[in-house]
Amino acid sequence: YYLDFETITFAAPIWVGTRPYQQVPFQWSCHVESHTGKLKHHEWLADGQQDPRRQFVESLISMIGPRRTILAYNASFERKRLEELALAFPEHEATLLSLMERIVDLLGIARDYYYHPDMRGSWSIKAVLPTIAPELNYKTLSVSNGGMAQNTFLQLLSPKVSAEDKNQWRSDLLAYCQRDTYAMVEIAHFFEGKRK
Repeated sequence: YYLDFETITFAAPIWVGTRPYQQVPFQWSCHVESHTGKLKHHEWLADGQQDPRRQFVESLISMIGPRRTILAYNASFERKRLEELALAFPEHEATLLSLMERIVDLLGIARDYYYHPDMRGSWSIKAVLPTIAPELNYKTLSVSNGGMAQNTFLQLLSPKVSAEDKNQWRSDLLAYCQRDTYAMVEIAHFFEGKRK
């Protein structure tokens, strides 16, 4: 499982049970690689009408099986969100904590074993990916970083936005998060020697 979360923070919380500046997850993307190497993509994005955390948890749990490694990039972020969600939803605590324990951090592997001059001292996924798979850059995406993802989701919360704009922004968010998890696939394959 190649897993990525997107979150939003508010100085003044808009959902009951959240606190100021809490990282509230509103989206996940996951590429699942079978033992034969076949990839299948799964995703979930909140509609912006209510606190997204419960649906986030339930959709994630229903997709991820009880075994196999979960890869994330800068995994401390995903681990912390899972820990917070386990506290918020005690009925799912055991499952969320078991997911947390299965996460392996691709960032740690990159920092320890990989460097390219074009990274210019950064090991962010957006610095590493172009040195491994230059055809998969983020410049072609309307949403190309986490800050833009937060701002785009914030726009989705407005009741004044047209359905057409909402559909476009949802597509942009889904494309961005999917790029993050597919980037992890390519990076992992490179580290395994599967990508030339």
